[in-house]
Amino acid sequence: MEKIKIKSHKYPYRPHIEVEGTLLKETDQYFLVLCDESATLKHFIRNTELPFQYKTLHFLSKYYGYSVFITLNDVYEPIKIFCNISSPCERNKDGDITYLDLDLDYVKTSHNEWVLRNNDMFLENSAKFNYPFQLANFALVSLQELKNNIADNKFPFNVTDFSEYIK
Repeated sequence: MEKIKIKSHKYPYRPHIEVEGTLLKETDQYFLVLCDESATLKHFIRNTELPFQYKTLHFLSKYYGYSVFITLNDVYEPIKIFCNISSPCERNKDGDITYLDLDLDYVKTSHNEWVLRNNDMFLENSAKFNYPFQLANFALVSLQELKNNIADNKFPFNVTDFSEYIK
């Protein structure tokens, strides 16, 4: 299996995060990457490195305007789901998976409720960095599409045991 880096940036091109994992699957619709509990997330804007405590499965859509980070327990069940509103993901010239993080996050809480985070940051950055109208609109449409896909139980939101994807 291929080792691969996931890299995001903020508009216009400010490095944001980087993490390395193992590419489990690539289709014409998405990448599926597993990061083990020894992985470290580099956060360039905060100038920190955050060690993982659990395995994480990263669903990186080539089509939708979001990426999904799923924290897994020891039997590969999701214990936390964190969604970034973003550009569709693609590979760069170095083979890394890249995307533009559009600030908005949609997170499933421990009480199984979905909560929107960083809406203030989205509004501030939209003004501060002069997001093009099309980009800001894409973020809002992508958030609604994410909500619809969660309600419709589309992959990966319809999976309660990811063990078959990891082996």
